[in-house]
Amino acid sequence: MNWTVENVPELKGYTIEWAETGNYFLSRRNALYHSENLKPPFKKIAVIDAPFWKQAASSIRLAQRLLRFQVTNVIPLENGDLFITFDKSVGIIRNGKHQELKGLSRPCRVLRAACARDESGDIYFGEYLANDERGEMRIYRYKQGSDTLVTAYIFPKDSIKHIHGIYFDKFTKSLFCLTGDDEKECRILRSFDGFQTMEAIGEGDETWRAVSILFDEKSYFYGMDAEFRANHIYKLDRESLERKSLGEVNGTVFYSKQIAESLFFTTTAENAPSQTENVAALWQVDENDRLQKLISFEKDSWHPTLFQFGTIHFPYQNNLENELYFHLVGVKEDNQTFRIKAKN
Repeated sequence: MNWTVENVPELKGYTIEWAETGNYFLSRRNALYHSENLKPPFKKIAVIDAPFWKQAASSIRLAQRLLRFQVTNVIPLENGDLFITFDKSVGIIRNGKHQELKGLSRPCRVLRAACARDESGDIYFGEYLANDERGEMRIYRYKQGSDTLVTAYIFPKDSIKHIHGIYFDKFTKSLFCLTGDDEKECRILRSFDGFQTMEAIGEGDETWRAVSILFDEKSYFYGMDAEFRANHIYKLDRESLERKSLGEVNGTVFYSKQIAESLFFTTTAENAPSQTENVAALWQVDENDRLQKLISFEKDSWHPTLFQFGTIHFPYQNNLENELYFHLVGVKEDNQTFRIKAKN
């Protein structure tokens, strides 16, 4: 299938967090909106609690980026609540009001779409912190209707730097945990029992360093997040665990999404030693495992560590058949939303 990429000017300043026909959730700073058709104006449904000074400062886009004053996950639950990760907080929206969840050992960030919802509806996520001292790192579980998080697993001291993401494989009803960052800390792990036990799918060097992963009936797909090696998109056979490179990409891969038989991966402009050009790019793998770059966006002039890398953000969930929206951060087209659409 062939795809086009186009800007959607009316969505500038908004990030689509959840997308399905007739049901869209969007964010703008610490406010959440709902729409049935993505035509503004959008209905504001909640405001996430935050200090007044941060709210005021973040009306300036660069301050918003500096403070990481942004939503990273929105997950609608069957009981009508919304599970939310925002800045370094985890909470829910219940009856239009925001409340932080109890049980978090310390403030932590959760990367975009890096929470897994299993077949029972429980949500799992891991701590994403600098952790330069290599202390313990936690995986949490949230049960719908609760006000409290439960610690599902603790990585012991000196085992990993942080957790990139937790993902649910619907084909085997298992949970995947992706960790990094140093060679021995790079792991793709799998659990069938809510992280009471885990097994390694692969580990030991940066070829196993990944932020997100995709699944089909026969294979796993992920892009490397390697700082010091050339980055590749890999296909991993479920049965044999044989791994095949589908091609080299121009930078570290953070996020990925699937539409029908097409897989989409985004590279990040962070100017890592492995990066061949300092751009955020969108890559596609088609049904024949052919890899191609669809579009790229040049990093803007602002410091990448302070004001964020150049990144392409997908919604947590995309249930649209022939289109996929994405939001841009830290590139010359910063704070704009684009759409990938199947050609007729």
